[in-house]
Order: sequence, then structure tokens, then C-alpha cells
Amino acid sequence: MSVSVLRKLDNDVMKICQFLVFFIMLAIGELASAARFSMFESKYASLVALPAANIEQLVKTSIDTSPYREIKAQVIYGRALTPDHVLVFLFTGKKHRVDMARIDVNAHFKKIAVVENYAPADDDFEQQPELAPLKCPDPAIQFIVFAPNDNKYERVISKNVAQYAREHSLKVASFIGETATRQNYLNAMTCPQLKGNFYVGDGTPHLITTYDGIISAIDIQAFLTKKFQFKVVNIWVACNSYRKPMLPTMLVAAQSQKYAAGISDLAVGPSDRTAACAMMAAIDGKPMTAAFRNCYQNYDNRDDRWGFAGYGSDYFGI
Repeated sequence: MSVSVLRKLDNDVMKICQFLVFFIMLAIGELASAARFSMFESKYASLVALPAANIEQLVKTSIDTSPYREIKAQVIYGRALTPDHVLVFLFTGKKHRVDMARIDVNAHFKKIAVVENYAPADDDFEQQPELAPLKCPDPAIQFIVFAPNDNKYERVISKNVAQYAREHSLKVASFIGETATRQNYLNAMTCPQLKGNFYVGDGTPHLITTYDGIISAIDIQAFLTKKFQFKVVNIWVACNSYRKPMLPTMLVAAQSQKYAAGISDLAVGPSDRTAACAMMAAIDGKPMTAAFRNCYQNYDNRDDRWGFAGYGSDYFGI
């Protein structure tokens, strides 16, 4: 056998070995892309002044971030306006859930302690960025679509729902990606003609996430109490947000006509299809409670547990 043929065989074997190594590493997670890291603004923090690279290193050496697709960090300050702790938001790739952790630090961002599975406290909510006075961007708005995540599937679902609403003569405000901010969402939810509100993102019992931060049950109580007057259907693809304190806030304080969200974790994909199906059926004028049940049976996983209720009419726009 000639030298050239032997070299070709060696090259072919090497390529096969490289492919095998690639797939083996992929299978064991060695080639999983690192979670994206960025910062949320907070009341007393300027992102320009924060040592973002040091905070990223602090987070990734304090918490196992390998199960997550994205990480957001937010600095919370003490009474002397020195750093007290870093809130860490951990976004999963397969669920509409955000996990939270807290890293207690000194003034130089040196770790003191770590609390995982953290439930935010009063000072965490108090130090969310201050909002401009809320103002509806267009009094004719009847329907909101809000999708803050960098996820093609979530964005396609959201755009389809927005288009469906437009085709049924509804005035739509669509916030997808960078426009899906805390200020924009709260502004739009004050619009007097609002009938429907479709959210696809991540949640906890205390909050849902936006592109630039969070909207908490405390925010909704402060800004949206009695705003919906049992005339707005809110379907949120958000894990565990059909629990206290968000549940009574949306049903009683804000006065949703109907409110749907996850009692449990909700799987990305099946839950999005369920929510879109239910909202489109509502827009079509079908009885919403039965329609939601049918959509769940047709599209969702049985591990996904939803809540759906409200004190208004079972028909959209009434």
C-alpha cells in the first residue's frame, strides 16, 4: 500500500476519532455553552460603575451555573450604601422558571456567604429601579404581547399570538426582546381599553422577569390595583406564578377577568402552545375555561400544572 494511501487512511481515522470525541463530550455536557452573564440595574447601582467582570467571577465560583442558560446579577446595598449582597437570577433552558440565589458580600465584593433557593426579601424589592410615572403609550391598545427572552420558539409563539389578535381587529402592543422592559409592560397594562395580556417568560410565586429586571407582586399592588376591573384576560407562561403572593394579587388586587399561570414548573414548548391555543380560542369568542382545558389536553405535558380562574365573564372582551 502506498504512502499516500496510508496517509489518507490516517487522516480519515483521525477525523472519525474527532467526531467521536465531539459527540462523547457533547453527551457528557463538556461542550455545553457557558451561561450568558449580565447585570440588572438596581436603585442605587450604576452599571457603569460596577465591576461586572468581578461579579461574574464571584457568581460563577459561588454557584453551580452549569444547569442554566443565562445568569443575571443585581447588587443590593446596605444602609451605608455599601454593597450588602448580590441577587442572582438563574434562568433554566427547559422551564419557564427563574431560580434565585443570594451572595452576601463585603464592600469589595468578597464573598461572605451564599444562600441558594432564595426567596427575595423586602429590601430586594425596595431597591428595584425607580420607574417614571406610568403612562399608557396609546389609549387605543387592547392587547399586549410580552416576551423578554432570547428564545426563538418563545418569540415565534408570541408573534403568532400578536398577529392573530391583529387579524381579529385588536389594537396590539408587542414587546419582544429588548423592548420587553419593566417600564414598557407596566405602562401598557394601565391602558384603559385593555382586554388581553399574553406573557411568555419566567416566573416565581413573587415575580415575573422582564428584559431589564422584574415585575413583582408588590409592583402590581402598587401600580395596578383595580386597574383591570374584571375586563382583562391575563395568560402568563410563567412557572409557579399561580401561587401566593402573585395569585391573589392578580385575581383580587388587579381584578383580572381571567388569570392563568403555572402552579408548577411549565415546560418550554408544550406550555407555550397551550397558552397560545387558549388565548386564540378566547379571542375567537369561545368559553375560556373549557377552551383552556381543551388546549391543555391537546398540547401540554401532564407534568405541567396550570391554574385558570377569575371573577369576570368567561368570554373575552365582555
